[in-house]
Amino acid sequence: MILKLKEKIKSLRADDMESKVEDIETQNLELDHRVTKLTAENNHLKQTYKRLFDSIKSSRVQSKEQCDDLINQVNLKSVEVADLNASLQEKVLVITALKEQLKGKAVLFKVVSLNPIDPAILQVDVVPLVSKLRKNRTA
Repeated sequence: MILKLKEKIKSLRADDMESKVEDIETQNLELDHRVTKLTAENNHLKQTYKRLFDSIKSSRVQSKEQCDDLINQVNLKSVEVADLNASLQEKVLVITALKEQLKGKAVLFKVVSLNPIDPAILQVDVVPLVSKLRKNRTA
């Protein structure tokens, strides 16, 4: 009887071992499938990241070029404004000096219009005089 029990224990152990091995193999296959899926997802994410990085890099270069162009334009406009301000300052100084010269003097702010003479009136028709009329001065 003890032998039978020992054999039964051995068979139970063998059955138990086989079921555990099958469970482990099943888990191993499931884990292999998960690893394969995760590897594929990881590769996809790497490609997406690389694409986005390249896009950002090119956008950065373009925006830097645009910023440099805008900075150059602003600098040119600043120089132009500074020149205009200097010119305006010179004109203000000239106007101030002229005002100082005119202090106490009567100044006409009304434009005086001149009556021009019609050029047609001033034209003289010079026709050679006949020699007879030249001698006769009364004519």
